[in-house]
Amino acid sequence: MKKILLLILVTFVFNSCVDASPNIEAHNDIHITIDGENLDGFIGEWKITSEEKEEDGKEVIIIRIEKSEL
Repeated sequence: MKKILLLILVTFVFNSCVDASPNIEAHNDIHITIDGENLDGFIGEWKITSEEKEEDGKEVIIIRIEKSEL
Protein backbone atom coordinates (compact mmCIF):
# COMPACT_ATOMS: atom_id res chain seq x y z
CA MET A 1 0.00 0.00 0.00
CA LYS A 2 2.82 2.39 0.88
CA LYS A 3 4.53 1.69 -2.44
CA ILE A 4 1.38 2.56 -4.38
CA LEU A 5 0.93 5.83 -2.46
CA LEU A 6 4.60 6.66 -2.98
CA LEU A 7 4.30 5.94 -6.71
CA ILE A 8 1.20 8.16 -7.00
CA LEU A 9 2.94 10.94 -5.06
CA VAL A 10 6.09 10.78 -7.21
CA THR A 11 3.99 10.78 -10.40
CA PHE A 12 2.04 13.82 -9.18
CA VAL A 13 5.26 15.67 -8.25
CA PHE A 14 6.83 15.08 -11.67
CA ASN A 15 3.65 16.07 -13.52
CA SER A 16 3.32 19.32 -11.57
CA CYS A 17 6.90 20.31 -12.48
CA VAL A 18 6.21 20.30 -16.21
CA ASP A 19 6.17 23.81 -17.70
CA ALA A 20 2.98 24.37 -19.65
CA SER A 21 3.12 27.42 -21.90
CA PRO A 22 0.48 28.58 -24.40
CA ASN A 23 1.07 28.47 -28.14
CA ILE A 24 0.82 32.08 -29.37
CA GLU A 25 1.24 33.27 -32.96
CA ALA A 26 1.22 36.84 -34.26
CA HIS A 27 0.68 37.63 -37.93
CA ASN A 28 1.51 41.02 -39.43
CA ASP A 29 -0.80 40.83 -42.44
CA ILE A 30 -2.43 44.21 -43.06
CA HIS A 31 -5.41 44.55 -45.39
CA ILE A 32 -6.82 48.06 -45.73
CA THR A 33 -10.14 48.85 -47.35
CA ILE A 34 -11.94 52.16 -47.25
CA ASP A 35 -15.71 51.67 -47.38
CA GLY A 36 -15.18 48.69 -49.69
CA GLU A 37 -13.93 50.97 -52.47
CA ASN A 38 -11.24 50.09 -55.00
CA LEU A 39 -7.90 51.49 -53.85
CA ASP A 40 -6.33 52.04 -57.31
CA GLY A 41 -5.77 55.75 -56.62
CA PHE A 42 -3.83 54.99 -53.45
CA ILE A 43 -0.78 53.39 -55.09
CA GLY A 44 2.52 54.75 -53.79
CA GLU A 45 4.92 54.53 -50.89
CA TRP A 46 3.38 54.33 -47.46
CA LYS A 47 5.00 54.74 -44.06
CA ILE A 48 3.43 52.56 -41.36
CA THR A 49 4.42 53.23 -37.75
CA SER A 50 3.07 51.83 -34.52
CA GLU A 51 3.22 52.94 -30.92
CA GLU A 52 2.45 50.82 -27.89
CA LYS A 53 1.37 52.33 -24.59
CA GLU A 54 -0.63 51.37 -21.54
CA GLU A 55 -3.81 53.24 -20.56
CA ASP A 56 -6.00 52.30 -17.60
CA GLY A 57 -4.19 48.97 -17.26
CA LYS A 58 -4.85 48.04 -20.91
CA GLU A 59 -2.27 47.75 -23.67
CA VAL A 60 -3.12 50.14 -26.52
CA ILE A 61 -1.51 49.94 -29.96
CA ILE A 62 -1.72 53.04 -32.18
CA ILE A 63 -1.07 52.44 -35.88
CA ARG A 64 -0.37 55.47 -38.10
CA ILE A 65 -0.37 55.15 -41.91
CA GLU A 66 1.06 58.07 -43.90
CA LYS A 67 1.57 58.38 -47.64
CA SER A 68 5.09 59.47 -48.57
CA GLU A 69 5.36 62.38 -50.98
CA LEU A 70 7.26 61.47 -54.16
